[in-house]
Amino acid sequence: MEHNQPLVSIVCDTYNHAPYIRHTLDSFLSQQTDFPFEIIIHDDASTDGTADIVRAYEAEHPDLFRCVYRTENMYRQDPKILEHYVFPLARGKYIAICEGDDYWTSPLKLQKQISYMEAHSECTLCVSAADLVDPEENRVGALAPYAEDRDISTEDMIRGGGGFVATASIVAPTHLAKNRAAFCDMTDVDDAVLQIWFASQGTTHYFAEPLCAYRVAVPGSWTLTYNAAGREAQVEHHRGLARALRAFDESSGYRWHEAVDFNATYQEYEVLRMTNDLPALKKPPYRARYLELPLKRRIRMHLVRLGILKH
Repeated sequence: MEHNQPLVSIVCDTYNHAPYIRHTLDSFLSQQTDFPFEIIIHDDASTDGTADIVRAYEAEHPDLFRCVYRTENMYRQDPKILEHYVFPLARGKYIAICEGDDYWTSPLKLQKQISYMEAHSECTLCVSAADLVDPEENRVGALAPYAEDRDISTEDMIRGGGGFVATASIVAPTHLAKNRAAFCDMTDVDDAVLQIWFASQGTTHYFAEPLCAYRVAVPGSWTLTYNAAGREAQVEHHRGLARALRAFDESSGYRWHEAVDFNATYQEYEVLRMTNDLPALKKPPYRARYLELPLKRRIRMHLVRLGILKH
């Protein structure tokens, strides 16, 4: 490694995270490592002063920060901010992801994960448990799929979807982040496809200690944006994810077909449910899920289908 060449690139995309970004950046700066790292921040034309806060940190730590300040919001044109605009800037052997409203809770997070990955070259994804916190940082739950440190099977990662582990816990080889398979671009989200891509290229290791925090119900978050979106946008989200999963299944030689089919079928079911396609819902492989809906819900769907009620 060249002198001062970072081993790890911390990558962070942020937009209107002024109430939270200081905690995020402080958690990066608190990392205690025996290797150099860089901090790459992509501010997507924030309007609430987030960029000014980031600039102040960059001015104080010019040797650590490499920042992009957009004057036009890129997300409206292309939601794949991390994949298309941030990953290409990384110089480290590994990337560590954290969005601007999340933060790391352990100063040893990077050291612990990188030490493991350096000792296990077959590991292409390292993650951890995470605390769930509200906007005021009150702990409201956890993302902790296992009680002990262990390797995670790729099948579990696929079945779990993007919410199986926290994005802020992800560390992966940079070359995989920069050279993704085509299926990663078939959906509007990063986390679900990136986790599958990284996991499928080697082994995945999980630390049971919560090393990061994921904020829930934050204004502008993906979940709230999805819930506020129109039905057409929601349908297209599920269609895109189903297409990506089916493409991954084919490109991987159907190695994890059962797990992929489980997830893809759910996405397709959501499309059929949202579009009220009762003939398709009543047939396998969607019928079982359809019959799990409350009877009143199914009756309403029939009335909508008949034009008696509005969707």
